[in-house]
Amino acid sequence: MSNLPVMRSASKVNGILFILMLVGMVIYSLPSIYKFSKTQTQAQSWELFTDGELLRQFEVFYDKRLFLRDFSVRQWANLSFLLFGEGTSGVLLGKEGWLFSSQEAIVPNSLASNIDRQMEKIAQVKAQLEASGKRLIMLPVPMKMDIYREYTQTGLRPQVDDLYQAFVTRLEQQQIAVCNLRAAFVAARDNQNLYVRTDTHWSPAGARLAAQTLAGQYPELMGDSAFESDLVEEKELKGDLLNFVNFAPELQPQYFASVTIPLYETVDKGQSDDAMGLFEETSQSLMLIGTSYSRVDDWNFPGFLKEALHKDLMMMAQQAQGPFAPMEEFIESSSFSSPDVETVIWEFPVRTLLALGPSLESGN
Repeated sequence: MSNLPVMRSASKVNGILFILMLVGMVIYSLPSIYKFSKTQTQAQSWELFTDGELLRQFEVFYDKRLFLRDFSVRQWANLSFLLFGEGTSGVLLGKEGWLFSSQEAIVPNSLASNIDRQMEKIAQVKAQLEASGKRLIMLPVPMKMDIYREYTQTGLRPQVDDLYQAFVTRLEQQQIAVCNLRAAFVAARDNQNLYVRTDTHWSPAGARLAAQTLAGQYPELMGDSAFESDLVEEKELKGDLLNFVNFAPELQPQYFASVTIPLYETVDKGQSDDAMGLFEETSQSLMLIGTSYSRVDDWNFPGFLKEALHKDLMMMAQQAQGPFAPMEEFIESSSFSSPDVETVIWEFPVRTLLALGPSLESGN
């Protein structure tokens, strides 16, 4: 940023003031620390200390009595931005107001073994589905930093520059059907924002393109229902990445500029009210397993998929649990043994490959 040198100079005064503030906070805290210590006997304190409960109790006690806590957090964030041009842990500041998840920039030393473990899990899922008479189609979601790398400060790490294609290749080598979204996203990224500028997720435009791409690559899934997605309203969205930007908005207003997204509703225009039937049960041959890319209504991915495939579907998706947890839920559900479900589409964010310790028992 061109104004960083000025900020670095000004931050010297802020740094001195911040240190003085910390000293004042310590002095202010002494009575609270003394009061907290009187609430515990020596035996209780040692027992609580050994299992970590003492620290947790003190944090709660301290937070309730420290009126400067929110102020100090904000000032620390301001100082971090002024000195280093950084947000807080969890977010990377990009160019022109773009924000990115730090998960996409942290490459673990165990990346190769991470991928091996996850490929093993995916292969196990494929075998389970095939044993139940079901076909698996993987839908890897490209990383935001990959598609919009020109808006990042440093670009992608060399270790993950071709991570998407490497993952697709591994899937194909194991005869796992896969929908390659990246080429379509790269071709369309300049015409529309496929990801929300201040959010970790794709935009409704990105979700619709993903659905159309899958339908184009797997035409055998097409049905004959007349699903249409209608624009119902627009919504001003505070992206989830702004939760990690705690410095004052006036320091860099571009990151706090409002983002408006269109909201869609998908309905079957060819089905009459009489045909729908209030208590009618219909079987579906298509199951979507996904993360928040599928679960969050704002993106309308299941609706766009119905529209693109001209077919209804069922969905199991979870937020903030990674792609393995919803797959486990499906495998343990009655739908897994149902002969009606023939194809399972597994929406799988590629950034999951960078997470540590993936398993079917816990999300990423």
